[in-house]
This record gives sequence, structure tokens and C-alpha cells, in this order.
Amino acid sequence: MDGYIPYCGLPPAPGELALRWTLEPGLLAGLAVALLVGWRVAENRRRMAAGWALLAVLFVSPLCALSMALFSARVAQHLALTLVAAPLIAAALPRAPQLPLAPVAALFAVLFWTWHAPAPYALTLGSDLAYWAMHLSLFGAALLLWWALAGAREGRPFAAILTLAGTAAQMTLYAVLLVVSPSAWHTVHAEGAALWGLSALSDQALAGGAMWVVGAGLMGVAAAALVTLPALRQTPRAGTPRGPTGLEGYSRQEPRP
Repeated sequence: MDGYIPYCGLPPAPGELALRWTLEPGLLAGLAVALLVGWRVAENRRRMAAGWALLAVLFVSPLCALSMALFSARVAQHLALTLVAAPLIAAALPRAPQLPLAPVAALFAVLFWTWHAPAPYALTLGSDLAYWAMHLSLFGAALLLWWALAGAREGRPFAAILTLAGTAAQMTLYAVLLVVSPSAWHTVHAEGAALWGLSALSDQALAGGAMWVVGAGLMGVAAAALVTLPALRQTPRAGTPRGPTGLEGYSRQEPRP
């Protein structure tokens, strides 16, 4: 669209990046509402605050502007959004019901592949509506996935680990395709990448490498947590009596008449 300025602005050059904060009133109001709602419903407000703070950084800081120039910056934003902020907030919420894991994971995978495909992705650089549809749908699907995984952690740990493995596999596959592709998929970033001394193809390979290494690493940490945390909760601490003692074992007797 001629004359259109993307939500986070035109691609910045390295020298101007530090000044490119996004302080748009609608964004700030939305973040404030999200904080108020999250604070009200959260069971763990510290985790909620941490997840919210990361959300604010991702969209207010110069990373937002950098994602207009580099596909790798947009991928880094999405990795932090879906693999760090979403699980933090999901862990702060009340325990989820027994949600079916496979459909939720499939929804996240479909949205992830769709929004990073060339044509839908290009729409997000030419329309505010498409830009926010991408981020809100990705974050919503990731939040639902991590909330479902948190609910399945103790009752269905094996199913949760399989779901994590499947999610990691589909993200890794996409990352490999980005790295080995002989041509750039997202030529809309060609001019922005040139400002940073990169070709569109090298920017794409950098994005794939980040998705491959960081994504797989975070999924591995999450899988390890699913295995170890329930066991740690069931293991008595050293020096803690196993049976009822003291007042816990005291049986009150009725006074005799």
C-alpha cells in the first residue's frame, strides 16, 4: 500500500534504533487493561507480572521497530512471545481443566506455519489489522497450549511430553527449511536487511538458526520441568518426618463425665 507506514514504523538504520520506542496510546492502553485483568485472575501474580513485563518489552521497545527491518528480529520476537511470555502467564493462571492436547497443539502449529508463510507474512507489513491478527492469534494459541500443558503436568505427564516433542518437531522442521532454502522467502525484508549489512537470505538463515536452537532448547527445558517438578513435590525434605507427629498425630479425647 503506497504511503502506508507499518505499525512499528519504517525499517530503522542501526544509528536510529535506540530512539525507536513504540509509545502508541492504543498499545499502552491495551497493555494496561491486560495487566489489570491478569492481576485480577492470576493465582501467582509474580509470574503474571513477569510475563506482562516481557509482553510490554516486545512491543514497546526498539525490538518492535527492528522487526520491521529484519525477519530474524520478528522471529526472535515471536519466540519470546510464544515460548517465554505465554508459559509464564499460563503458569500464573488457575489450573486448567483437562483440555485435549492434540487439537490445541495442532492449532498452534497451523497458526505458526500460516503466519510465517510468505504471503500472510507480507500482509502484516502492510496492514495494522493483519499485524495484530498475527500476534494476538499466535499469543492466544500459545497461551492456550501452555495452559493445557500446565493442567496436564501431573495427571498426564507423558501426553504433555509428547505434545511438547511434537511442537518442537514442527518448529524445528520449519527452522530447517528456512536455513537450507536456496532463496529468500521474505523479500519484503530485503531493503531493511541491507540497512544492517545482511542479505534477505542471510537474515532468513539467522531466523531459522534462532528458531532451531532457541526453540528446541526452551522446549527441552519445559519437558524436563514436566518430568522433574511433580517428582520433586512428592519427595519429602530431609529431616521432615514421614508420619504424623506432634499436634498432627494428637488424638483429642473426650472429657469423662
